[in-house]
Amino acid sequence: MHKLFVYGTLLEGERNHHYLNKAKLIIRNAWIYGKLFDTNEGYPVMKQDEKKRTFGSVYEVTDTQLEQINELEGYKEKQKNNLYERVKVNVYNDKEQSIAAITYVSGALLQHASDEIEHGNWKVYNYLKKNSIHYFAYGSCMDDERFRIANVDPYFQDITGKGILTDYGFRFSRISSDGGKADIIESDGEIVEGIIYQVPHEAVDYLYKREGVYHQAYRPAIVTVQFNEGDFLDALTFIGVKKSEETKPTHRYATEIIRGASGILSESYIDKLKERINQFSNKANDGNG
Repeated sequence: MHKLFVYGTLLEGERNHHYLNKAKLIIRNAWIYGKLFDTNEGYPVMKQDEKKRTFGSVYEVTDTQLEQINELEGYKEKQKNNLYERVKVNVYNDKEQSIAAITYVSGALLQHASDEIEHGNWKVYNYLKKNSIHYFAYGSCMDDERFRIANVDPYFQDITGKGILTDYGFRFSRISSDGGKADIIESDGEIVEGIIYQVPHEAVDYLYKREGVYHQAYRPAIVTVQFNEGDFLDALTFIGVKKSEETKPTHRYATEIIRGASGILSESYIDKLKERINQFSNKANDGNG
């Protein structure tokens, strides 16, 4: 068996994902050091780089699957003019724990690719080309107060409804100068509820600035959320780049989350949010004995 990092058309929801239909998903949110480019042929290519990050997933594949993917990627061992080259890399999860895997990087035939993909995420890059953008908010952006203060509230008037993200957990694991901020982590069996907005492209620039994308506080990601019984859609969301132990949120921030969730998210989930917020007060009380 081989661990394989994929970042383009082999990703879930992309056109070549069927090559991995029987492969085991090891890490859904993974990244490696590398700079991602659009080949303008309908697929990306990564070039090795020590500073930039490329995001993808890790699967466990068989020898047969790997041979098929070698053919897909135009790779032949010991051949000089390959489309892609197969290399060994260190792959990191959101906690920056690493495993060794193989991936495909630019071969001689793709060295001309020069259109860099911002933030190293092929799925986000493609998704933002769509006319209709859905945004999944699970933290303070469920509340409209700061939208109104920034005069961007018209961007967030079209609410599709409650969204449910499975196999993720809600945490206050993004440290900031004013307390813990909402974040999501991979967690089998957990769910995260949030609000799905349909937004114009102008809203994306506001969200990138608010979420600190340009300062690597959060990164954009595409997730699949359930919004009705049996109905699913892909949506833009934001995931904390660096995880930490959970930290107490400020009263204002916690109020925004609960206020925004009220009337849309389930009462049982809101109760869990309140319990998570209140646990910090309990811990503080425990420390005063």
